[in-house]
Order: sequence, then structure tokens, then C-alpha cells
Amino acid sequence: MNNVTFRTMFSAEVFPFSPLSTLFALFALFALLVCPTPFTIAGENSNPVSVTTRITPNTFTLGDIATYTITVQHDADIHPAAPDIMPQKGLEFVEKGESPPLEINGQIVHEYWYKLRVDDIGKLTLPSTPVSFDAPNPKESGKTIRGTILAPEATLEVQSLLAIYGNLEGIRDIKPLEEISPPWIHYFLMTLGALALLGLVTFLWRRWKSRPVSRVSSTAIPALTPEQLAYKELEALRTKGWLQIGRIQDHFFELSEIFRQYLENRFQFPAREWTTEEITAHFKHFPDLSENLKRQAKTILTQTDRVKFAKAEQTDGRDEMQSVINFIKEAWPTEPVSAPQVPNRS
Repeated sequence: MNNVTFRTMFSAEVFPFSPLSTLFALFALFALLVCPTPFTIAGENSNPVSVTTRITPNTFTLGDIATYTITVQHDADIHPAAPDIMPQKGLEFVEKGESPPLEINGQIVHEYWYKLRVDDIGKLTLPSTPVSFDAPNPKESGKTIRGTILAPEATLEVQSLLAIYGNLEGIRDIKPLEEISPPWIHYFLMTLGALALLGLVTFLWRRWKSRPVSRVSSTAIPALTPEQLAYKELEALRTKGWLQIGRIQDHFFELSEIFRQYLENRFQFPAREWTTEEITAHFKHFPDLSENLKRQAKTILTQTDRVKFAKAEQTDGRDEMQSVINFIKEAWPTEPVSAPQVPNRS
């Protein structure tokens, strides 16, 4: 694609003065005055592409929006491109767009508009803007060449509001800042009010603390022993009746928790956090606990673990609840049992 710039050229030819030429000129003048229908001279055609610019509205003040429009009129086989403009100082770009093309006198008219905000006063100028277009190549059929045409510059006059309305005597400059003394009395009253509120809160709190408390003559409920607590929880488990409805795993899981909690409260070691092997090994440090009770504890823990973790069925319909009750009865202390120091598992 080649580049070409369209320019309008004019030429003039000076004819020698003769009686024949004078007669021809008079005839032409008579035809213009008499003939009601306009005519064109053969060979005279409009430009294939032309550009005009305009700015609306006609008058501007600071902050107004000016609409700058570039109008390109061209033949149907010419395709212009939307030009890019660079706003000059005093103009701020807002938005741009393109109006739908129109057809006038066999040519296509494109209008490209640009919204600009006015930020300065005086005469502002938008320089000539190049407009590119593609036109048929007369030398090679089916190909186009790239052309450029300049849009004429446009100017606008921005007036000052003072210049429009005149020199208003009522307009005065802003007064300078004045120093204002702090409102000490206001601060003093606020502090006094805060102290009064604090004193009132303190008085009410002390009054509430020194109020007479009604004493209820009732003996404190003693804490349950490990044996009593275990019996209470076993009875609650029996009431649930989980074995009768087939919830065997839930029954043995809670039974294991009750027994481990009893061991933890009775012998003072974290039985609920230890494994069966760790509990069995720990019982070796209890000389006051018989070997029979140690075997019973291991059996109870092993059977409940089988049902809990291996999901084994209850063997022979045996419920380890009675074994737990027997263990608690046999291990009932006649005197406090000296629990050895719990070894460190780390």
C-alpha cells in the first residue's frame, strides 16, 4: 500500500482579448440570468474526499464541555479512519465517539466527535489533525493506497465570568485565618462531668458489693467419689438400652470411656489418653493392686477395644459392664492408695 496526500490545485488561463471572446462572455452572462435551471461545466467534479471541523457551542466559560467535530465527506470507495487528537493546554479530554454515516449527493459523510472540558480562559486552538483513509489504487485494480488529508485547525474563545457579568463590587477576597483561643471552660466542664460520672459508677459498685447476701442454710453437696461417679454413669448407660436395639459399638465405646475415667480418677493417671498397652504397663508400678485386678483391667480394656476399633460383634452375648462393676467392687479402697508418679511419655 502506497501513501498519497490529497491536495487541491487550481490553475487559470488568461485568454487574449478579442471581439469573439467578448461576445462569448456576454452570451454566458445572459444564460446565467435567464436560464432557471442551474448547470455545471463539463469535466467539473467534487473532491473525492474533504474534511471540515467545527466546535459547539459558540460561547464557553470555565468548566463547560466543548464538542469538537471532524466531518469527512468522501466517495463510497474511500474508507477513512477515526483520527486521534491531542488536547492542547486548557482542554481536558472527556470522551469521543462517531455518528452514523450519512449519504449526501452520492458521497458518504462521517462525523467524529470529541468531548473536551474547558480548564482555561482566553483563545484556545486545536491544531490541524491528519485524517488517514484508504482509496482505490488507479494503477493496480483491486488494491488500495493509504492517503492523508489535514483537518483545518479550530479555535474557541473562553470568557471569564467576571468579564461577562462585569466587575462586581460585592465580591471580596477570603479573609485570612484568625487564631481562636482554646475553649478552656468547655474542657473544664467536660472533665468535671467525667469525674462525676466516674464517682457515681464507683459509688454504685461499692453499694452493690456491700449489699446483704441472703445466706441459705444448706450443706454443700459433697463431690462424688470415683466409684460413685462410675456407678452413676453405668446406670445411665444401662438405661439407654443400646444393646437391645443393636447399637453394640456405641455401647462398648461409652463403657470404655466410663472405665477409663474411673481408672484416671481412682489411680491418678491419664487413662483416657493412654492405650491399653500403656495402661497395662503402668499397672506394674502398683504393688497394692492385686494381679487378679490387673488381669481383669486388661481383659476389660482389650474386649472393649475389639468392639470399638475392629467393629467386632459382641462375643457370646457377654456384656463387659458386669466385669467393670466387679472390678470397682474389688478395687474399692479401704484406705487411700499411694499412686506412683506418672512416667513421662515423651
